[in-house]
Amino acid sequence: MFPRAALPSLLLVVALPLLGACAPDRDPGPQVREDVHGPIQDGIREAVREARRGIARENITISHDGHPKAEITSKGDLLIDGRAVALTPEQRALLLEYRGHIAAVAEMGMEIGTQGADVAATAVGEALKGVFAGKSGEEIERTVEAEAAKIKRSAARLCDRLPAMMAAQQKAAAAIPAFRPYATMSQDDIDDCRRDTAREG
Repeated sequence: MFPRAALPSLLLVVALPLLGACAPDRDPGPQVREDVHGPIQDGIREAVREARRGIARENITISHDGHPKAEITSKGDLLIDGRAVALTPEQRALLLEYRGHIAAVAEMGMEIGTQGADVAATAVGEALKGVFAGKSGEEIERTVEAEAAKIKRSAARLCDRLPAMMAAQQKAAAAIPAFRPYATMSQDDIDDCRRDTAREG
């Protein structure tokens, strides 16, 4: 299983095929489009910036069902049920390496989420312009699909980062017995990521 930090913003990728399903009856005008899209995109970007700051500063939860809550701090401490596990400098370095992979994957996922917001705005804008200009639904759909394909490529690159993250997890698990129950990422997770990416878009 993935650490929780790596998952949330990837959900936008799943929603992308739905963007072409809606088209308004008329063009409300450029000012309305700007008033709607600008604040939404700005809000998403601000949320992403705040999440990035949180990943850098805050503990990353690596809990697994049936086990006490576990966290890796920004200094490489391992906390289990709120108590620090004694670590050697080498063990701490392994946890920091693993944490770095989690952060990189999470940030990449957030970037995909930001791209998703841009594609959503493009989809609505193209639908509005298309209806006003008399474009067919197929023409609008092709334009939106071309934008969504960019996100699909980004998601594929995210999947390509997962083997290194799993290797770092396995190294930490081999060196730190207390961490072992939480090292649950497997090849199935990587394969699922690639299958899901191949289906979307």
